Amino acid sequence: MRRLALLLVCAAGCGGPAQETRKDPVPAPAPAAVVVQTPVADEGVAVEYRTQAEGHALIEVASPAGARIDVREGQALIGRDTAPMTIKAQSDHWYAIAARLPSGAAREAKVQARGGQIASVRFMDAAPQGPQAMSREAFKGFVQTMDEEAGDEAKLNLLRSAASHQWFTSAMAGVLIDHVVHRENKLVAVQVLKDRILDRENAFWLYQHFTYREDKAKVQEMLER
Repeated sequence: MRRLALLLVCAAGCGGPAQETRKDPVPAPAPAAVVVQTPVADEGVAVEYRTQAEGHALIEVASPAGARIDVREGQALIGRDTAPMTIKAQSDHWYAIAARLPSGAAREAKVQARGGQIASVRFMDAAPQGPQAMSREAFKGFVQTMDEEAGDEAKLNLLRSAASHQWFTSAMAGVLIDHVVHRENKLVAVQVLKDRILDRENAFWLYQHFTYREDKAKVQEMLER
């Protein structure tokens, strides 16, 4: 009996501390919240999304017409054109869009492509725009009309009529010169167009539309007047 009593006392004494040192499991730390930073577009940029039936992700630069647009993903150039323009994009990828507006102002925006939607980007050109080059669609129609004219004299008369109220870029002027056949008439076309070119700093590109050195010299002389 004495030995049994000692065993009971020992059991009671040993069980007490074991219960006091028992600890509840420490809960696992909650995962850190993921912070998504949304790139902020420059002032003067509006982006709207609309659904489209094909299911592709598209980016559209809708305005202003004639703005020069570069679209990049990282360092890779994805598209380069004048507005309005549309490119196919990859869903959930971010794209940097740089625009040189008709007024000369620069704008930038970062846009996320979304599957089954068109991201429509509009740049606002708040500065006074002044003269504007013929729109891309109007220019295509004008070139087609030139091609339908029989002979250089008729083409030059059409150019004179257009130059009385229209403005052109250097690139447009080069295209029009190429649609005139004879070299002496190409020089006349330069004379007609030179004062209606908006980006005169790029007019040196017109030299490449002439083969002979003496013609290039005459073009230079006309542009420097």
